[in-house]
Parts: sequence; C-alpha cells; structure tokens
Amino acid sequence: MQRFPKPQVRRSNRLVGTNYYLLFIKSSNKSRVAVITGGARRLGRQITYFLARSNYSVAVIYNSSDKKEVTLTQKYLNSLGTEYEFYRCDLRNLVKTKELVRKIGKRFRKIDILINNAGVINKTDFLKITPELFENTISVNLKAPLFMSQFCYKYLLKSDEPQIINIASIGGLMNWSGFIPYSISKAGLIKLTYLLARRLAPHIRVNAIAPGTIVIRGEERLSPSKIKPEKIPLNRYGEAEDIIEALKFIIDCKYLTGQVISVDGGRSINI
Repeated sequence: MQRFPKPQVRRSNRLVGTNYYLLFIKSSNKSRVAVITGGARRLGRQITYFLARSNYSVAVIYNSSDKKEVTLTQKYLNSLGTEYEFYRCDLRNLVKTKELVRKIGKRFRKIDILINNAGVINKTDFLKITPELFENTISVNLKAPLFMSQFCYKYLLKSDEPQIINIASIGGLMNWSGFIPYSISKAGLIKLTYLLARRLAPHIRVNAIAPGTIVIRGEERLSPSKIKPEKIPLNRYGEAEDIIEALKFIIDCKYLTGQVISVDGGRSINI
C-alpha cells in the first residue's frame, strides 16, 4: 500500500510554470489518487467533492475558473481534510500539459482514476463556424482527453484498479445542428472511449458518461435556450447527483469497460 509523507500543511502561491499555478498543498494519509480536469466549477466541482468524500486524494486541473470558484472548492476540501493540489493549465498546450502530468506523477506517485471532464460548448450557426472555433472545441473536448490519457498512462499502471472516465455528452449521440463543433468533438470522445477500452484492456478500464441537460443548483440560472423539461421523457432536468450516481456505478463495477452511460432522463431516446 502506498504511504504518503507525514501529514503537513504548506501554503504556497508561487508560480510553478508558465501555464499552471500551484495554489495549495495539504498532505495526509490517503491511498487513492484521482486526477480531474475542469474540476473547480459546475459539474466538475461536484465530481471533485464526491471524490474527496470518497477518500481520494485529488489533483484538480482548471483553466478559466476564477479565484472565487477555486477558493470555494478548496474550502470544502479543507473541511474534509482532503489531500489535494490545484493546477492551472491550458490543456490546448500539450507541452505544458505533459509537464504538468509529470509533476502530478512525481507528487502522487500513481493515478487511480483520470476523469476527463474539461470542455467547452458554443452555439453557432453552420455558416458562422470559424476555423478557430472548430479547432478550439476539438482541442479541449477531444484532443486533450486523448493526450491526458496518454500522459497519465504510466502512472495509471501503478494502480491496482486504474480507470479512465470521460465526461461526454448526449450531444455526441444526437444531431444538434446548432452545436456542430461541440457535437463532433463529443462524438469523437465517445469513439475514443471505445478505442481506449479496447487498447488498454485488461489493465485499464475506460468508460464514459453522456449527460443530458444538467442544472447545478446555486451555480446557474435557467436559460430560455435550454430544452423545456416537458420534452424530456422524465419531465425534468438532471442534477449533479444523477451524474454522481452513474460515476459511483462505473467506479465500483469492476467488470465494466468500453461503455457509455447516458444520464439524460431518456432524452436520447429521440435520436
């Protein structure tokens, strides 16, 4: 069993790289390690909270989250006594991303779970899609999960039960013509899940969750652009707890790999 150094608390706000920033370190005797991208706000933050409550040490990677969001997440982790580190990194920069994973590996020695959650979404008419918008969406939603998985591979192999969980979207299953770059990127992420599950078996399990419309209480207002609840078979929007339940199942079911679980209230029935 992996043993971490004697518990200690060390605060730091030093710059440790051009694109990422170490905010806080707290050590304790936790044995399981999770890495999550986009883990400082909305659904990603709720997943981070779940991992902390489940006694994982967490490495949280974020980019556009503001200081208030990061501080709020840290306060909750502090209340649990969780071992954690926060890193700011633009995942489109693969050189910096690779270096960041090396630092995470050096710090935690292994990775038990990689959760590729970071993503971007933009509603754009077909005729207004630009090369920059397309490239940015593909880079964050598809290329980053691919290379995060590759960079984390050797640290995942140090775990007894390693797994990769991709947060996809039913937008990758349905034909959202107003979100063409997004839907293409999430369809690619779903395909990547199948391919990695085949390639990395039997050593690393790879699965995905495809959320529908998820509303995080207290973090967002309902937008008129959201689908109306009555058009969803279960007649409501999803909540973070719905995704967490699927996440628990994936983590605990040791005979599961190469699967994409839609948590959408039945919305994707209308593919």
